[in-house]
Amino acid sequence: MGLSAREKRTLDGIADRLHGEDPLLAESLSSFATGVVTAELLPPRRRASVLVLLPVALLAAIMAIMAVVLPPISGTEAGPASVSQVLPRG
Repeated sequence: MGLSAREKRTLDGIADRLHGEDPLLAESLSSFATGVVTAELLPPRRRASVLVLLPVALLAAIMAIMAVVLPPISGTEAGPASVSQVLPRG
């Protein structure tokens, strides 16, 4: 994708000011602008999302199992306490 006319004018203005303020720096930077500019293709980001979603899904499954299994093990019920559980008979 090429630059628009406005972007080219802006870059030319920056280059002109740089040549006026620091000619040595402008000359050393101009050596970087030689050659063909190529684009590098980036790998798809799907792999990263799978690597993130897998541990999150595993943790959610473990927490769901713990929510179902732990209340019966600890001897408590999920509902509100009845009067017989709060006040001892005696």
